[in-house]
Amino acid sequence: RMQGEYVSVDQAQPGEDDSYSGFRDAYSRFGAKASMPIGDFNLSGKLEIPFNLPQMQAEDPSFFEGFYKDNNAPRVAKIGISNDSLGSLAYGKQWLAYYNNIAYPVDYFSSFYSGFATHATFRREALTYVSPSFSGLQFTASGVDLTDGGGTSYLDTQQYALSYSIDNFSTAIAYQDTHDNRADLFGISASYTTGPFRFAAKYEQLDSNNSVTINKDPAIFNIYGSYTMDQFTFKAMYANGDGNSANDEPDAFFVGDSYHLGVDYQHQDNLKFFVEYFYEENGYAIYTPDSESFNPLAGYQVESDGTAIAVGLRYDFSSN
Repeated sequence: RMQGEYVSVDQAQPGEDDSYSGFRDAYSRFGAKASMPIGDFNLSGKLEIPFNLPQMQAEDPSFFEGFYKDNNAPRVAKIGISNDSLGSLAYGKQWLAYYNNIAYPVDYFSSFYSGFATHATFRREALTYVSPSFSGLQFTASGVDLTDGGGTSYLDTQQYALSYSIDNFSTAIAYQDTHDNRADLFGISASYTTGPFRFAAKYEQLDSNNSVTINKDPAIFNIYGSYTMDQFTFKAMYANGDGNSANDEPDAFFVGDSYHLGVDYQHQDNLKFFVEYFYEENGYAIYTPDSESFNPLAGYQVESDGTAIAVGLRYDFSSN
């Protein structure tokens, strides 16, 4: 999954150009998975390795993994056991319960810029239980290694989610309880599909004990819509995060307005082309051209008025 892009900001960091064009990886990866029935249970495992194609390195192109352990660590490395009547239990590096229920419903774009407008952490080592579905109602509880060190216990954070699905409608609430109350989160999401249309929205509230200024508990609101016509899918999203600068909330990753537009063309079952337009009011997703870490072109949460136009493709392959 890779894109060619042209990006620009009002004013770049010292030593950087205000605009550039080049190639950026959009979360390519390779891996393997296996499963085996054991009586009424199913044992499974999955390993997934990130691969930054333009750099030809096994690494996460967003560099978020480097905030946890190593940036070239596996995206996913987990084992699990499931039973239709008892639910499922998974251990290891995995997508987290809060993200899956709150942020994922609006994380539907194909480019590198998908999924940034959230307080959620994407992947960590965790022990997660998911209940069976009771007439559409499902409960998830997870112990998460959110901080990796710093004197904290291994599973230092708890995440809980309750979801409900009926026909083409889904909704969920989730809560993240951190070890030091630094980044406790509450979120609610909903999505609805009717014919070729899909609509989704989420709301997140960050509860931080470190705030001392006007936006003590910043929120993020996202609304998403898409329309599919033959092989084309047209997408649009608006996101808004409380705050105007880094001084407003040191724990809020995303502040200001963001707009995201895109068109996917599903050429074959395993080959998709995409074109996207992305706008950020404050710097958080548009990187410098040669980033070796999280490094926004205008600076983190600095006024950016940044735009990106991306043209790319996604090719999926598998072997059984």
